[in-house]
Amino acid sequence: MPDFEFVNVANPCDVKRYSTKIRRHVMKDIGKARRKPRTKKRGEFIIGENSPASSSNGDEASPRKAPRALTLPSPKIDLTLQTLVYPVEMDEDRLSLVRFLVEEAQSTYRPFRFPWITMGLSDSAALHITLANAALFRGLKADPQALKQKPEFSINPDAMKWYTLSLASITQRLADPAERASEGLVIAVTGFVCHDSSVGNFDRFCVHMEGLQRLIERKGGLETLSSPFLRIMISWLDLNGATFFNAKPRFGIPRLAIQDIDAGNDSRYLQQLLQYWNADCPSLGDIMSAMKATAAVASYINRQSDNPKFWTDDVTIARLLGPAFHKILSLEGRPLPNDPTDPQYSGTAAREAFRRAALVFLAAVKIRMGYGAYEMERHLEAFRQISQLPLVDWGVVAELNLWAHIISAMQEDSPNRAWHVLTIVGIMETIGLQTGSQAIDMARGIIWVDALDAGKSDLLCSEIDSYLEASVLQRLDSIPVDPTLVMLPEDLKD
Repeated sequence: MPDFEFVNVANPCDVKRYSTKIRRHVMKDIGKARRKPRTKKRGEFIIGENSPASSSNGDEASPRKAPRALTLPSPKIDLTLQTLVYPVEMDEDRLSLVRFLVEEAQSTYRPFRFPWITMGLSDSAALHITLANAALFRGLKADPQALKQKPEFSINPDAMKWYTLSLASITQRLADPAERASEGLVIAVTGFVCHDSSVGNFDRFCVHMEGLQRLIERKGGLETLSSPFLRIMISWLDLNGATFFNAKPRFGIPRLAIQDIDAGNDSRYLQQLLQYWNADCPSLGDIMSAMKATAAVASYINRQSDNPKFWTDDVTIARLLGPAFHKILSLEGRPLPNDPTDPQYSGTAAREAFRRAALVFLAAVKIRMGYGAYEMERHLEAFRQISQLPLVDWGVVAELNLWAHIISAMQEDSPNRAWHVLTIVGIMETIGLQTGSQAIDMARGIIWVDALDAGKSDLLCSEIDSYLEASVLQRLDSIPVDPTLVMLPEDLKD
């Protein structure tokens, strides 16, 4: 039966006085309802050849809708490698590297490995850059000491040979107007961009991505490419660079991206908070769609919690995260007013805090899928600076500011989040929360993915409670006591 609570308001202008009480009552059970029982051990990634990304069919656009068709390469190659049609003449050296690629892909999950193999075998330059990667990782596997180095082609002579052949082929074909427009050349350059992204060499990434962008523009845009996977992969790589540099994406959202997600009641409390923005802080209005898109991602993932193969379904995750990344990264930057008394000062700081926290959240999803996120530390550092801005009223849309600080604090090591805990406690006092679990439950009711937790929220909750306890003791110690007061024996009687 619904639990009603009535508020007496004599004057319509008094509604705002009771807004915090109303909000707390509306959401108090949402976080608890979404909390799942803790597992004793952290779940591990599912690896192997049964990854959904290895299948030839696409995945659903929404958990509630029928699957959408997305034809992907299906490189479940067995011992018939010699019978395949290759873009160059194959010798035993090349075949052994292809065999290594296939065998490793079947035993060790790496995001986008299976879909890329067939793409990499479709063009001579793409094949050679694929062989360079195979030679590099085969060398790293044979020499564990080499794992201490950055996995660049330069550390492996065999990998450098194939890298040089690929580069020479690309250079020659770029000079040929007929070859310059080939999709195979786009695939080859994408292979270079993919390697740069995977090793975190974003200076070289920019050079190759700019060349790739020019090739695609000459062809008429991303959607003119015939391969659905190639379009998704290029968009994914573009977003990796954009998140690292905190810049707008170069390409639009691919046609097969997952956008129409029915979050149902999962984002009910967020929707209610967004409604308050219009009245309390209208300067935050343009970030609403980005927050809704991030919440939709969380809702989709939480509904896949019973699917053990979801976290190895790399292509679906790329299609899912893309629209949210686009909305967040496409927001216009806003300068922080110099005057803290400016009405826009706290709202502008909160807007950037929400934006960075959403990027931290999505980066955590990338890490959970096994891809990695070089941008994570950059966004955490930016959030630290925002959280330490002087004279910011974090009571502006306090619940969302609490969520942003909790999401960022969970990705920090304990020594680095002392300031986050201090700010979280201050926001809790504004809202009227008394324990760390209440704060976590409130954040859980806004945007949350249980699979990203892995006990982090428990540790943060413990730190919050420890700080609260220390604060209470400090306040008690500061209370003056009259030294002349003496407890008499009769005071101990009942």
